[in-house]
Amino acid sequence: MFKAEYVFVRILLPFVIGIVLCYFFATKSCLQFLQIITGLCFASIIIINSTYKKFKAYQYKGIFGILFFVFFFNLGGLLCLHNNETLKENYFANKKYTNLRVWVKDEPQISNHILRFKAEVISGYQNEQHIKLSGHLLFAVRLDSVTPLTINYGDEIMVSTQYAEVEPPYNPAEFNFKAWLANQNIYHQAFIDENHLIKTGKNKGNVLIAFALKLREQQVRKYRKLIKSDEAFAVASTLILGYRADLNKETLSAYSKTGTIHALSVSGAHVAIIYVVLDFLFLFMNRKRLLKILKLILICTLIWGYALLTGLSPSVVRSAIMISILITAKVLSKNTNSYNILAFSAFCQLIYNPFLIWDVGFQLSYLAVFGLIYLQPKIYNLIYLKING
Repeated sequence: MFKAEYVFVRILLPFVIGIVLCYFFATKSCLQFLQIITGLCFASIIIINSTYKKFKAYQYKGIFGILFFVFFFNLGGLLCLHNNETLKENYFANKKYTNLRVWVKDEPQISNHILRFKAEVISGYQNEQHIKLSGHLLFAVRLDSVTPLTINYGDEIMVSTQYAEVEPPYNPAEFNFKAWLANQNIYHQAFIDENHLIKTGKNKGNVLIAFALKLREQQVRKYRKLIKSDEAFAVASTLILGYRADLNKETLSAYSKTGTIHALSVSGAHVAIIYVVLDFLFLFMNRKRLLKILKLILICTLIWGYALLTGLSPSVVRSAIMISILITAKVLSKNTNSYNILAFSAFCQLIYNPFLIWDVGFQLSYLAVFGLIYLQPKIYNLIYLKING
């Protein structure tokens, strides 16, 4: 039905198209329609596979191939609409609430006595009635300069509902902050004073992410003790751990003007360098299959260990997933196709979060790896070296 070596490449294309189209046509009626169509397609595929030989279904491979494409197109659209918070019945912005209970979903950043963080809504209060809710908010909290409030990832807080819809750009060529937040499933923001916020003392965050952020914080403190220069400390923390809190505007401006601002972002390049070094160090383990599997486990463990050190930065996690899948496929399978493996890793991440398709880091990561896979053999064949022996 599909060429086996390109199966995920063929699946990914309709899947991505479904996500993109349904992002722009996000309605409840479209969601209901896709649920029915996807269910029918899935049932048809199950029936066809169970009666494939009996009814000689292999004679109609073209029709069944189209059915698979339609199924994955609908699946992509369905996942996109299911993840769209505004289509959910209990979305917090559908009604007015006196207070909201939320939890901090990322690492808060402080700048000029303003604390900024993204939060997920848990529930709200209306006429003293507690109602379970969903949705995300972008918070900007004006801190008290005397005794500022400390908020960490995962903290559960109560806030008064002073939020508003994110405004669109009003000037030509202005950065579309509203669209940028919408790509992260955030459609409302709140600017509040510190006294409008109360910590409940509970923590709702992911245990692994909380551990990763704590581990990075410990590493930052060690760097602070070892590196005396403030500027050198800030650059080292940013380059190695992706910790930008202590990086001043002058340093950022200097890197930006020289066109090297990308060097301050912990990205796939860091993970790739670590992989190349580890692959070289464990080169002696390529002799036997059992040693190759052990090498795979060691490299994956160390790469994910580095991901933990960076606080599970999205770009590092994305690269760790890609490299883990690539090296696993090459070790466990004799015949591998790099395009298929790349498509499989993208498919897995989009299943988890379809909105990643709009993330520039996600797009550039896969375009860069695709470019390397596609161009490397062509460049290699252009270079001819004659060695006299």
